[in-house]
This record gives sequence, C-alpha cells and structure tokens, in this order.
Amino acid sequence: MKLRVANINNEIRSWNEIINNSPDFYTIAHNPSLIFFINNTIGWEGDSFFILKDKEIIGIYQHSYPVDNKSVSIPHFSYGGIIRKDDKYTKSEIFENIKNCLPKSFEIRGFEAYTNYFSDDKVATYLELQPTIDKQLSLLKYNHRRKIKKAYKNNLEIVISNNLQSMELFYDVYSRNMLRLGSPPLSKVFFNNLLKDYKFGELKIFLVKLENKVVGGAVMLSYHNFAEDCWLSTLSDYNHLYCSVLLYWEMIKYSIEQDKKYFSFGRSTKDSSLLHFKKQWMPIEKKLYFSYSEPKKINLKKMIFLTKIWKLLPLKVANFVGPKIADKLY
Repeated sequence: MKLRVANINNEIRSWNEIINNSPDFYTIAHNPSLIFFINNTIGWEGDSFFILKDKEIIGIYQHSYPVDNKSVSIPHFSYGGIIRKDDKYTKSEIFENIKNCLPKSFEIRGFEAYTNYFSDDKVATYLELQPTIDKQLSLLKYNHRRKIKKAYKNNLEIVISNNLQSMELFYDVYSRNMLRLGSPPLSKVFFNNLLKDYKFGELKIFLVKLENKVVGGAVMLSYHNFAEDCWLSTLSDYNHLYCSVLLYWEMIKYSIEQDKKYFSFGRSTKDSSLLHFKKQWMPIEKKLYFSYSEPKKINLKKMIFLTKIWKLLPLKVANFVGPKIADKLY
C-alpha cells in the first residue's frame, strides 16, 4: 500500500464518494479544504492523500506539518486518521502498511489507537439526529426542556449568518471568554480565513443577542451529514439566562432542518464540568485517541499555573500575545 497526493480540485468527487460510502465514522476533519486553510493561515503545509493498494483506491488520509518532520492528522481539530472505502481491510492493516510513508514523527487523532503511545483523556459527544425537531426535543429530560423554554422567555434572540461582521462580533465574545478561562485565544485571522477558505461544507455563525447586545456566539462547521459546534463562547454575566443552552439548541435545530445525521458537541476532558453540561443533551459518548509515533513529552496545556497567570492579563495584551501562542498550539 502507498499514499498518493490527491488533486482535490479535480478529484473531489472521488474523495466524496469514499466519504459517503465508507463504513467508518467521518467528521469535519476529513474535509480536504482544511488542509488548504491551515496552510494559508498558519503556513503549515499539508496534503490530502488517496491510499492505494496496487492501483485501487482503498481509502483516504490527510495531515499537516506544524513542525519540521512531524505530521499531525489534523492540527486544531479533534479528529483525523484513515477513512476506508470499504471493510476489505481493517484500519490497523492499512496503517501498518502506510506508516513507513509517514514522517518519522507523527500524531493521529481519531476514535481508535494507531500506536502503543496514545492519550485518551478526551471524549467526543454527539447526537444521532431525529428526523424532526419535536422528536429531538422529546428525548430530553423535562428539566433541560425547561431551560430551553426559559432561554426564549428571557428575550434572547438568535441570529444565523456567515459574514465577516458576524465573525467579528463572535470573536469579541470569544476572546473575552478565553481570558476568563485563562487560555490564549486563536487569532482573528484564523477565524476570518476559516470563513473564507472553508469549502465543500457549510460554516454558520450563531449569535445570541439580548436587546441588540451580543452576549454569546458559536461557529458551526458541517461536512456532508456531520455538523459540529467547533467554538462556543458566552459572556459570563449573562450565563444565568441560559445563553449556551439556546445556542446549542439552535444549532441542533438548524442541523435537523438541513437533514444532517449527526450533530457533534466537540471534545471534552473526561469528568470535566463541560462534559457534564453536554450530557444534558443525552449524547453518545465516544473516546478519542491521540496516537503518537513516540512517547509524548510534557504538555504545556496541562500547566495549570500558566492558566492562573493568563487570567490576570489585560484583554488587549491577551488578544495581542495570545494568538501568537494559540495558533501554534495544534
């Protein structure tokens, strides 16, 4: 088996045929436009590949290079890995045959472990969407349905769009919330370029307003029948109004209206308060594996003391320095 670089502009139909007919669970991270977006935004070159057995295409794979001689499938997203054309070969068989085609150092993200070196402290949560909004609502417990109704009664308004002005409004809330959480924000260029470069699927910005003031927002990406909330933030002073609940519900409703099969809440750390919140939607939980070519070194993201220091920064400083760090934390 070997890898052949796909010419996506000319071969997107072949790529999509594999995606749509595969026995494997694909996600937005298998959208080949993300490789171009990452290169265009951060300068990390990458490729989308067809996996060949003799001359037959048996699957797809893609990665970017955030560090010299190291590939990640794929940076800034929770997923990646191999998608098979059919079940003639297992993913393990394919990986063992193509791993020599990968750089010496690599990281692959997905729902299975590719190597003996992996971390599995993250969980993906998603819904198998019902055919109607009413049926989806009926699956929720009474207390959670009550929160949704309460959010509407709090005079919160949802605006759905995909323009630069809305992205700017989202970013203002997002950057403030990241400072509150003690994490550096991704750059404004990152989000603006995503708006411009995301192809073969849909990007929608959901803003929640109270009396014309934006108090929360989310960026949702979709690819074929899979939709995901990739970034969601609210202003903490308004959380008692159930802004997050309303944002999630509106994204779920929109996904059903667009005939999506899955809606993903993204990844969360095991036993975290965020995961506990997501469980209110009665999602399917699926363990994520980040597989490495060698034992993982210390992770700066786990240095709690840095979080405490970051929270003390002025917003302007955090928004200036933060993107220089966050864009590189793949």
